[in-house]
Order: sequence, then structure tokens, then C-alpha cells
Amino acid sequence: MPLKRYVRGWLSAGLFLIASLFLAVFAVRLTWLKWQARNPHFHDGFNWQSSAQPRERGWQAFGGAWQVLDGTMQNVSDDRGGKLVNGNLAWRDYMIQADVQLLSETGDAGFVARTNNEEIGVDAYHGYFAGLRDLDDTLIIGRADFGWHEFRATVVHSHVHTRTWYHLTMIVRGCVIAASAVTPEGERVVSSVLDSGCIQTGRFGLQSYSTGAIWQNLDLRPATDADLAALLGNQNPTPPDPPAVDSAKLPVDPSISNLVAYERTFGPMLRALRDNHADPNAQPIASLRLLAPNLSPHVTLHGVVTLVSPTLFIQDSSGGIAIPNPHLVIPVQIGDAVEASGDAEFHNFSSILRSSSVRLLWSHTQVPALAVTASQAATGSFDSQFVETEGTLASTASIGQRSVMLRFDEGSQSFVARAENLDDSAFIRALKPGSRLRVRGICVTDKAYTGNQVPFALLMRSAGDLLLLEPPPWWNTAHIVELATLLLVFSLCLHFAYAAFKRSRLRAVIEERERIAMEMHDTLAQSFAGLAFQLEALSGDAHPGSEMQRQLESTVDLVRFGHSQARREIAALRPGNLEQLGLPKAIEQAALKITQGTEIAVSLSMRGVPRDIPLRISDALFRIGQEAIANAVRHAKPHHIHLRVSFGKSSIMLEVHDDGRGFDPTQEGFGFGIRCMRERAERVGGAFRIHSTLGHGTRIAVRVRSPRPLLPAWWPRLQDLKWGKPLP
Repeated sequence: MPLKRYVRGWLSAGLFLIASLFLAVFAVRLTWLKWQARNPHFHDGFNWQSSAQPRERGWQAFGGAWQVLDGTMQNVSDDRGGKLVNGNLAWRDYMIQADVQLLSETGDAGFVARTNNEEIGVDAYHGYFAGLRDLDDTLIIGRADFGWHEFRATVVHSHVHTRTWYHLTMIVRGCVIAASAVTPEGERVVSSVLDSGCIQTGRFGLQSYSTGAIWQNLDLRPATDADLAALLGNQNPTPPDPPAVDSAKLPVDPSISNLVAYERTFGPMLRALRDNHADPNAQPIASLRLLAPNLSPHVTLHGVVTLVSPTLFIQDSSGGIAIPNPHLVIPVQIGDAVEASGDAEFHNFSSILRSSSVRLLWSHTQVPALAVTASQAATGSFDSQFVETEGTLASTASIGQRSVMLRFDEGSQSFVARAENLDDSAFIRALKPGSRLRVRGICVTDKAYTGNQVPFALLMRSAGDLLLLEPPPWWNTAHIVELATLLLVFSLCLHFAYAAFKRSRLRAVIEERERIAMEMHDTLAQSFAGLAFQLEALSGDAHPGSEMQRQLESTVDLVRFGHSQARREIAALRPGNLEQLGLPKAIEQAALKITQGTEIAVSLSMRGVPRDIPLRISDALFRIGQEAIANAVRHAKPHHIHLRVSFGKSSIMLEVHDDGRGFDPTQEGFGFGIRCMRERAERVGGAFRIHSTLGHGTRIAVRVRSPRPLLPAWWPRLQDLKWGKPLP
């Protein structure tokens, strides 16, 4: 009992400590969230180490191809609505500032604020956007609710140029959304809107639409009324502008020449034609295959950018080429048409342009992927070209901290797909082996990417280059093992439940026997004892030697015999603390009770190592032993009864041997008691044997197979401790 109280005290103290620690952590977490909601702060100069990933800094990407380079965050893809999000969903009023640069025409880039429920796709979020658009030279403010609602577009008179830095500021305070842009010419454009049903809280992020973009010197801090007043000046926020009217439905006056509208519409195109001119003597990329292996002539090529990182690849209608470490006049993005000049080197299947300079010609010239089979790509005919193929995912692995490698099997052919900076894509991390995928990328045969393990590798640009065609089949090895384990656990649970049910039922039978034995002891046995005392008293009062005295003495003998029989039946009904004492001691005590008042000697011997026996088996052996001892006392008139319990590796054997007068089983037949013993043995799957000869006693043996325990020996002690039972 002291041990039980000690353990309970430690358990109570441990539970109290854990609960207190949990409440303390919860309170600290709640306080921290409230503080963050009131004091949003964030600064990023994008001066990361080369091994850092956006997710490690709290950024989460939804589309786009994001990379950090020279203190800037760049989206080198012109996806429609690529987002990079950070911050806390509880942030309310804050101001975002950064320098922004658009990489191509007919797109926009800027900030998203109070955003939540983000997904990959065009305007797939709830939140606000403020940014610059070069298609019509405007500073725009709008709201996305999985659909675009443009609130206001304010003209930037000095135009919005690509590859030019603009300082952009956005403030969200209450239901006021305000933005300003400062141009290199010093023009400051301000716009604001009052959204009556505004979004109250959310994260912030970067977004570009139909263009690549670059951000630097990002800073976020709480916004005050003074910040809003300084940004707006004398301007007051107003409700959003009504939807734009389709100009095709308006009457046209030929006498009116709207030069402003003309400039806003065609200005970006005219500037692109003026600033970008091409060398007419450029040669096709495929012609470089005719070069001698030992020559490196200086060539000029025209092509479209198909990959920016880790190596720049361009492609024209005849083939593709890799341009390692190029000198870029201005940053380029995927889909830009460029002019590259450098020294050509012919390799196994394609060429490489060394010591090259790359100049932008124009943007938005996407190259469609060539649909090829894995066997066709393995020939090397499509080296350095943008292709797509299908395969079954075999495995996914991280290569260092900057890339992910996926291994595919397609028939007898294997290949790998690699991607840089795909840490932001939960889709790739969730892919399971056995999935059927369509994958796009730059086909390369360089051993730096294949590792001499596969014939080719695909360099993916973003998570959008993977398309799930079919999920893995359910009947794979892992699921079969899981199902088998589940069935095994279910079978074990069913077995334990059935064993517990049988044990409880047998325990109920034993308890009922105990109750009946107590009732017999309190009624029948006590009545026999009282009747014997009364008859003895009457016999003492009768005349000695009279007929009445003889009849009374005869009746007293009958009562005493009935009393002894009742005591034997009570002893047979009570198990004698079978579970606490164990079978050997319990059967010995039962034998001593049955032979009490006689001159019969009882002895017990054991063989083997005693162990726990299932209750149904020990009860059956106990009852058989009781019946064998009672039969010997009643009929055999023995002087000695020897009990032996043998514990084998897989069986338990009980033997009851007496030196009484014995009998011939073949002539006399078996009585009811022997039949009961045999039936009890068969009920627990045991073998019953009886050997007896006249004048040489009787030997009864029962052997029962004992199932090996499924749980270790310390389990019962743990159960006793759990339910508060005293330990032995």
C-alpha cells in the first residue's frame, strides 16, 4: 500500500506539472500572438547565404519561380499571379515599403496586404493588391476574392518603364488602403480608397502578374494615422471607382485626338521597338553542331530564355544551348527573347556558349514544350531543349539545401527531374512514389546532373512543370503491409477481448460458486451441526442401552456423515484462492480440507518452473484434482495421496496418485465422477488418463497444452499498479 500511495503521489504531481506547463505555454503563446497583432515588424534586405531558402525566412510561395540574387528577391517567371507571402494572419494595420522593378511589358508588380486563404492561381486569395502596371502606366489598387476587383488606377505621367527602380509604399489602416510610387524622375503618385466592407487582418507578400519582377530593401512596420496623413497629404480616401465602361460601346468622334490614351496604350510597345534591336547576322543554334571539336569560334545567337537558374538556357526553332555564367546587361526572365554572343564549344550532344554577353530583345515569347517519350529523350537528340514527358515517380530526394531531385521510371527507361529553390512547393513534397506525372523541363545529358546513373535529366523551372496524371495505386507494398498490420492488431484486440470475456464469465461462475458455498456453510452445514448437538443431548437423556438410545446414536452418525459430506461439497465449490495461491498450493489446500478428520496423508511435488496459467485451465485442473481426491477418500480407503504438478514448455500435467484398494476400470465401468473429470479435461483441450488395478491404488493424470503468453511477465504487475491493486 505505501508503494501504491507513493506512485499515485508522483503521478498526480507529474500530471499537475504537465498541466501547469501547458497552461503557461498557452498563455505565453496567446500573449505573443496579441503582441504580434499589435506590433507587426519585418525587414528583409535579401542578403542571404547561398544555401538559404525562402521557407527558412518565413516566405511561402504560390506560383512563380523565386530566387534571391545580389540582395534582391526575384520572380524570374511571368506567371499570371505568382505570390510570395510572409507574416502573421493576425496583423492588422501596417505599412510596406520596397523598391520594385518590372522585367517585361504588359504586366504589373507590387504588394499584397491582409491576405489569407492563398492558393496557386490568378487572384487566388482574399486580400488587397497595390502595384505598378506598365501596360497603361498606372499605379493600381484592388482587391482579390478569387477574382479581381480593381478599385482605382492612377496615371504615372512619367511612364512606368521596365528594368527601372520605383519606390513603392502601401498602407492598410482600418478600411483605408493607400499606396504611393516615386519614379526615378522624382514624380510622386498617390492613390487611396475606402473599402466599406474591408478585410480586417492578414499577411503580406509580393506579387507579379504576367511579368517577372525584382524587389529590394523590403521593410514593414505598424502604420499610424500620422503615416497615413503623411502619405495622403490633402487627399481624402474615397470609395472605389465604378467598373470601367467598354470603350467599344461609346460613340467615337473622329475629330477628337486623344493623345494621352494613345500614349498609354501603345507607348510601352513603341519603347520596346526603339530600345531593342537585333543583329541580322545571328546564326541558328543547330548550326553549332557542325563545328569541329577543337574550335571555339565567336558566334551570335538569337533565342528565347527557357531557364534562368542554375544555368541560363536559350532555345530557337532549331535547338537549345546552355550559357554558363553569362554577362547580363539587364536581368532576364523565362520567356524573354535575347541576343547572346560568345565562344561556342561543342559537347556530346549540344553546344555551350562561354564568355558570353546576353542582351534582351523583347519579352513574352514563351517556347512550348516538345512532347517526347523517355526513350526519345535518352538518345540525346533533344539535349538543352525544353521538353515534356511522362513517367512514374520512383522516389523523391533533397540534394543539399538548394535542389530537389525526383527519380522516374518509364518502361525500361529511367530519368531524373531536378529543380532549384522548390522549397516553397507543398505539392512536390506531398507526391508519393507510384504517382503518374507529366514533367516539363530542359533536357540535359551532362553528368553533373545525371550523375552517370541515368541517360538524361530534366531541369524544372517551377512546381508548375509537374502535372499529376494519376495517384499511386492503392495496392502497393506499403499499403499491403499496413493492412496486414491493421488486421493483425485487430485480431489481437479481438483475441484479447474474447479472452477477457471468457475470463470474466469464468470469474462470474467462480464467484457464484463462492456464494453458494457460503450459503451452504451458513445454512446446511450449520443446521447439520446444530442437529447433531441436539441429538447428542437427547441421546444423553435417554435410558442407557434402550432402543431409543440406539436409534438416536444411529441418527447422530447419519447427521455427522451428512455434515462431513456437506463440508466436502463446500470445499469442492470454493476454489481456495486459486489465482492468488496458484494451482499447486490451491490443490494441496483442497486435499487437506477434504481429508480433514481422516488419517490420510497428503503430499505435493512439483516439476519444472511454475508460471501463470490461464484461469479456465487452472480451474479445470483444480476441479479434476478435487474430484479425484474426493473419489479416493470415498471409495479407495487410502493411507496416502500424492499430488504432482509438472510445468513443461508447452503443457501442464496434474497427477493424483493414491495407495488405496483400486479397481478394475474394464469390469466395473466408469462412474459419474470419472465422466465429469474426462469432460472437464476435453473442454480445455486436455488428455485424461486413469490407471488402476485391484490392491495397487489408482493414478489419474491430466495433461493440458498451455498457450505461451503474448505479453511479457511484467505486464500483470503494471496492470496491478494501474488499477491500484496491492503488489505481492
